[in-house]
Amino acid sequence: MIRFCAVLMSFLLAIAMTGCSSDSTTTGDNSSSTSRPNILLIVADDLGYSDVGVYGSEIATPNIDSLAAEGLTLTQFHVSPNCGPTRGAMMTGVDPHRAGMASNHEVAAANQKGKPGFEGHLRNDVVTVAQLLRDAGYHTYMTGKWHLGKGENDPASRGFERSFALLNGAASHWEDQGSIIPGAKTRYTRNGELVDELPADFYSSDFYTKELISYIDSQDDAPFFAYLSFTAPHNPLHVPEPYIAKYRGRFDAGWDALATERMQRMTALGLLTDSTDPQPRPDWVMAWDELTPEQQAGRARDMEIYAGMVDYMDEQIGILFEHLRQSGDYDNTLIVFMSDNGPSKTSIAYYLTLGGDAAEFVEQFDNSLDNKGLPGSSTDIGPGWAYASATPLRLFKGYVAQGGIQVPAVVKFPGQMAEAGARMDQFIHVMDLMPTFLSVAGASYPDVREGQALVPLEGKSIIPLLNGSPAADFDTRGIGWSAYGMDAYRQGHWKVLRLPEPFGNGDWQLYDLAADPGELHDLAAEFPDRVESLTEAWDSYAESNGVIKPDVPTAYSKPVVGRKY
Repeated sequence: MIRFCAVLMSFLLAIAMTGCSSDSTTTGDNSSSTSRPNILLIVADDLGYSDVGVYGSEIATPNIDSLAAEGLTLTQFHVSPNCGPTRGAMMTGVDPHRAGMASNHEVAAANQKGKPGFEGHLRNDVVTVAQLLRDAGYHTYMTGKWHLGKGENDPASRGFERSFALLNGAASHWEDQGSIIPGAKTRYTRNGELVDELPADFYSSDFYTKELISYIDSQDDAPFFAYLSFTAPHNPLHVPEPYIAKYRGRFDAGWDALATERMQRMTALGLLTDSTDPQPRPDWVMAWDELTPEQQAGRARDMEIYAGMVDYMDEQIGILFEHLRQSGDYDNTLIVFMSDNGPSKTSIAYYLTLGGDAAEFVEQFDNSLDNKGLPGSSTDIGPGWAYASATPLRLFKGYVAQGGIQVPAVVKFPGQMAEAGARMDQFIHVMDLMPTFLSVAGASYPDVREGQALVPLEGKSIIPLLNGSPAADFDTRGIGWSAYGMDAYRQGHWKVLRLPEPFGNGDWQLYDLAADPGELHDLAAEFPDRVESLTEAWDSYAESNGVIKPDVPTAYSKPVVGRKY
């Protein structure tokens, strides 16, 4: 059992004594700011489960690793399989369908677009954690990727006092504002106003971090909620050249070898047992030795860039942490680091199907070996490296298999945690962050805000778990997923999963994730009653959340034609 840190308990006691609350009429500081910790949420974009050192990676992530040594590594942290739905649930504490973010708008099926739950932006009947924390007297800051709407759904209109936001799902990491989709326009806003030009030395991870630090430095003594939303390591893969050179040759043995190496490290770290079977490489992904030497060189370079992006992002996290230490804020800050979904198999070629003149779009890039990762290029890791990054889990971003929805996450509460460096194996969902933040801040979730009735909060604060309370509420609750016609439902360590061929068999499959995290051993025939109860629970989930199945295969559920890599 994890024991809570004594310092945070004193924070919560002080908050309780002030009677702090957040209701529809609160607009300013309504409790003693000195009794409440700051909150820092750091989100990586498309980072795989095994891409961080404490999860078995070879990529240098010393700052995330040190955060884990001071806090807790969450080994069963779950999200949605895509960025928009995850961020919708993260910001609102409710299921993505209820938040209006059931799917990334760009890849929703025609029969889903515009329907309730599929608006592609936050709905009016949900409230963000930034809005409620600002109501409770917190400063609220955000830099980086938003992907939850524009205009009245820009961060500036959704509770963030100061913001610099990329509204798109992805874009060039350099100052050129290049798009990943033909015909699309990259949109940055600062405090709700469109940004026309970026600085000549702009690089996403560096700029987002510096901007957030400037916001924190400008504030008074009130506590802050800061959201640092990196676009790394989402494609297009870009990073300054020295970070590519740092990993030169590291991945020449290929994705099959890398997956094996990571399995060995994860087992040595105690994340897996000797008997854990990893999910094998999908048979529609080429083995490394099937590639030509030229193909291997190009794909190895892609992973070098990806590793450099993760390394650079970690370095920026370290700069932010050191700044907080120097200002005296670090020990008084609740910090969460997480990824928004699993690693991306998506190739640049796939984005070409989403609009525009593909031939003209492709011709603008210089993807020669020497220029890959630098300005003017646009590349990706593809399913081979995504398979290795998700090790030992099944599939990757876009799929409701574990490789798409189980991600690295670390949490450090203020002060000295009694069980610093421990792991929490409890099944936790991204919806749980909002109630956790509200609890730490002494704020509440209202039924009505500014005259608008709100969707009831669905997430659960994890603070009782850390305080030694029974985990029954977390063990017995069920969580559902539906994305691109693929479905899943988990309760405790049991999960039912329905994927079309070749990703699954088209029927409900049953897995015991405690014994089989890689989803290799389908137990549906052995436990038909459990399949029935869990699929009935999924039916109830789908009905209550307004799930609309796509009328044709879309996005990640589309059949694989031939071998792309």
